[in-house]
This record gives sequence, C-alpha cells and structure tokens, in this order.
Amino acid sequence: MTISRIVRPLAVVLSVLGMASTNVIAQDAGITPPPEVAQFIDIEPGSGEGLTIGFTQLGLGVPFTEALQKGMVAAAETAGVNLVTCDSKFDAAAALDCARQFRTQNVDGLVTFQADAAAAANICAEGPQVPVIAIDIEQQPCQTAFVGAANTYAGQIVGYAIGQYFKENFDCQYDAFVSLESLAVGVVNDMRMGGMRDGFAQVCGEVQNLRVIDTGAGGQADAAQRQMTDTLTALPGAQKIIVVGINEDVVTGALAAARSQNRTENLYLGVQNFDPGNCQIWTAPHFIASAAYFPEKYAQLILPNLIKAVKGETIAKQILVPHEVVTKANMMQLYPETNC
Repeated sequence: MTISRIVRPLAVVLSVLGMASTNVIAQDAGITPPPEVAQFIDIEPGSGEGLTIGFTQLGLGVPFTEALQKGMVAAAETAGVNLVTCDSKFDAAAALDCARQFRTQNVDGLVTFQADAAAAANICAEGPQVPVIAIDIEQQPCQTAFVGAANTYAGQIVGYAIGQYFKENFDCQYDAFVSLESLAVGVVNDMRMGGMRDGFAQVCGEVQNLRVIDTGAGGQADAAQRQMTDTLTALPGAQKIIVVGINEDVVTGALAAARSQNRTENLYLGVQNFDPGNCQIWTAPHFIASAAYFPEKYAQLILPNLIKAVKGETIAKQILVPHEVVTKANMMQLYPETNC
C-alpha cells in the first residue's frame, strides 16, 4: 500500500490534516489539551544579562537533543545568558557528575534533562541549590518547574489517529500491538504510552495482544532493534502489527529489525516527536501519525521562565508543549524544510 493511500483515509476521518488537525481530534474524541499547555514566546534580548545557567543534556548526538541544544544556545545568546552544557550521555552517574560540576561553577539556575527519574533525588542533593527546570522527565524534589511534553495528550492524539485508520481500513482488526517504551523515565513513560493505548481504545476498544518492550533509558534505537527482531520472529504470520514508540529513535530501530526480515510492510507506525530529517520513518510503507514536539523551540519555554525564577518571580510548575498531529499530508506545513 502506498503512503498516499494511507494518508487519504485519515483526511476523511479528521476532515483536515493541516494545523487544525489536533482540534478536530479533540472535538471528535473529547481529547483536549491540558490547561498547562503554553505557547512558544520570543526571547527578550538581554533579559538574562550576567546570568550563568547550567544545562545537563540527556545525550547529544541524536536529532531531538541536537535540535534542543541548538535552540538553547541561540536563546541564551539572545538573552545574554552564559550557558554551560554538560552531556550526561543517557547515564545517571554522568548526570550526577554534571550536577557536582555545576555546584562549583556558581550557576544561577539549572536546566536538567536526564533519563533516570529514580536517580533524580541523588542528583538534586548533589547539585547547587538554585531554581531548576526539568525537561521531559521529572526531577523531584528540586525542580521548580517542568517543561516538556503534555504526555498523555500527545499519546492520545496519535493513538486516536491510529485507531481511526484501523477502523476505516481493517474494521479494527490487527495481529499485535507493540509498544516500545522506556520504563526508566517513570511516569512520563506511563502517561505517554498509556495515552497512546487510551486514544486507540476510544476507537477500536481495549488493546489486544499487547507486547510492551523496554528500550532502555530515554528510549534507544539499538535496544529497540534487538528486541523487535525477537518479537517479529515470534510473530511469523502477523501481517498487521501496530508499532508505537516513546520517541522516533525506537521506531527507527523497529524499522531496522523489520528490514532485516523483509517485513517493513507488516508495521503500522505511530510515533512520538517529529524529526523532519528522519525520512526512513516518514516514508515507511505504513507511517500513520506522529506528535510534533518542536524541540528546537523548547528554549522559548525554558529560558524566559528560568530567568524569572532566578530573579525571584513565581512561575508555573507545569509548562507543557503545544503538540500538533503530524502526517504525510501536513508535515510540510509544520516543517517546510522537510525533504523526504
């Protein structure tokens, strides 16, 4: 089946697949964004002049964090902030070392993006006692605010789109539902992946033949590939396998596993986050939908609020991303530079 044939039923179900698609889903399914969803705002020049901000990165070298880093560097330059980045490389021990380094560097505030929620208390204790904004993964007990995905909502809108596709094309019949997760990130994983199943269930009923795969801290492609290879081997006759992932990396891994067995046609994909350069997902035979996270714009939610907190102002405790549903039909509207 071609990509155009995949997209067309969604266009019928959702009426439009442009910027308004999220609103259509909300109206049809009763799925609404939480009140904590914020809007991206321009950085005020010089607003953080003289401040030093420590930034613990999840792990550079993957598209999401590279887009986030680029946005943070540009925003810090505009705001006049000295941004000091420490790469935790998806490792809690490395994140702990970053916190200890920042304690000696007299930072005025922290931005923490590290994958192991269970390690957060130790990391908080070893870091400087300054305002902290956590990205995407809770960093209790020290976080002043959380900036990241509206996880349940982001999951629901993708799951609902998958359910609508399967209802229209297969009367909700499928062979397996594979959920590529990252259990280490705790509640974030539960909300995002549970939201996927909830959105799907609103259309097709309770998920059947569910297979949950833990792909490691942060969701990693190599772990997904290894375990998806085993899963496909255990499903030799399956023709319609729904695959949903906590991020695009794990779905990339699933596709690699499917290619090794000549079974990419068997995978029907629902993704979290949209990387406009990840063409192997967006051109896959059965890519259905993704939720855009806009990591390149995260800084517009993070820096203005952290600067306020450093200056003693009160900020919201939850600052969530305004997600959009992405399909082959509307990706060029959201990301004109997409070249897939």
